[in-house]
Amino acid sequence: MDPKAAVRSWLPAGGSARRLVAASFVDSLGTGLFLAGSALFFTRALGLSAVQVGIGLSLTGLAGFLGMVPTGRLADRIGGRNAIVALYLWRGACFVVYPFAHEPEVFYVVAFLIGVAEWGGGPIVQGIVGAVESDTDRVRTMAVIASVRNVGFSAGAVLASLVLAMNSVTAFSALVLVDALTFFAAATVLSRLPATANVRSPRAGKGGAPPTRVRDPRFLALAFLNGVLFLHSVLLAAALPLWIATRTQAPTWVLGALVVLNTALVILFQVRLSGGADDLRNAARRQRWSGWCLAACCLLTALTAEVGPVAATVLIALATVTLTLGEIWQSVGAWRLSYALSPPQSRAYHLSVYELGTSAASAVGPALITWAVAGKGLGGWAALAAGFAAAGSAVVVIAAAAQRGLAPDEPDEPREHAREPHESTRER
Repeated sequence: MDPKAAVRSWLPAGGSARRLVAASFVDSLGTGLFLAGSALFFTRALGLSAVQVGIGLSLTGLAGFLGMVPTGRLADRIGGRNAIVALYLWRGACFVVYPFAHEPEVFYVVAFLIGVAEWGGGPIVQGIVGAVESDTDRVRTMAVIASVRNVGFSAGAVLASLVLAMNSVTAFSALVLVDALTFFAAATVLSRLPATANVRSPRAGKGGAPPTRVRDPRFLALAFLNGVLFLHSVLLAAALPLWIATRTQAPTWVLGALVVLNTALVILFQVRLSGGADDLRNAARRQRWSGWCLAACCLLTALTAEVGPVAATVLIALATVTLTLGEIWQSVGAWRLSYALSPPQSRAYHLSVYELGTSAASAVGPALITWAVAGKGLGGWAALAAGFAAAGSAVVVIAAAAQRGLAPDEPDEPREHAREPHESTRER
């Protein structure tokens, strides 16, 4: 097959979805540039201490947690397209200021403002996908976006390594400004989305105002359990590297190899494994599979402390594969569950509430899991395995109750009200 034709068939057919994919790639390319050089930028270009950098990054996470739901509510009011363009412009402006934030107080303020826009954008993008794609295409489109983001992160990191080799403060600051330009470019791409991407919630007196809070405890429980499963990100970023470096005989190159393996597998299989989660029951099963895979990852990792370097390397590779499968199935299940249970009139708000689970996991997960691994050793890994398996199984039970709670004539996934004319015919 012609490579161009293969890429076209892999991408979503609709123009709106492709704009979202393009903007996500540009965003992730710049973010990969920044993340690869952020440590040197903060310490060498801004002259901040490690403690000050840690405080700023914690403020970024706190801002995301506090601002996510209000941002989602705002998106329902002004429309998803308007909201996401504003957030990208906001992030771009903050990154333009970053190279001048030499004072810790200024750095803290900028980091906090970035956190609001950084964490608030994900649910809004998912809401826009829900508005411009059909029920059967939404999860696949989200999977394409996730794959493209991984490609962008990797490409950005490679490009950053070439710049970092210059070992210049000016080069470090230039990476940040280039990242700012990518946010402005993404905003430009997204500003061309059609009116169907800018659906607003009805105002009071015109169909009723959107709910002021999520009242369904099953929705909140699923959001919490999704946050538990999302701890796979902490396993990859902190727990596995810490364990490998301090408790195994595996060679040090394994630390970088597991990240490369994880990224490659996500790029190759995220879209392929996104099919089949076409209703609440199948979506919940994906999250149960995720829990089982993450449990297997924990148990395989625990075994590495008792074997030699070759066996430890093999076990780490197997643990990385199971972790990646858990990551993919967690996200696939989460996309479908959150779409199915989010009313169209307040979709961005509900998706933001659902995303609080992952935000909380990102905030408390590193301390919790590193304590379990470093303090409890094999017992800690066993406890984590049991927790992941239990969380995945609980999703199936709660999702079944949510399925029964839907009206008999109500689909488990809201149907969109308007579509772009050309998107009704899929190009396959």
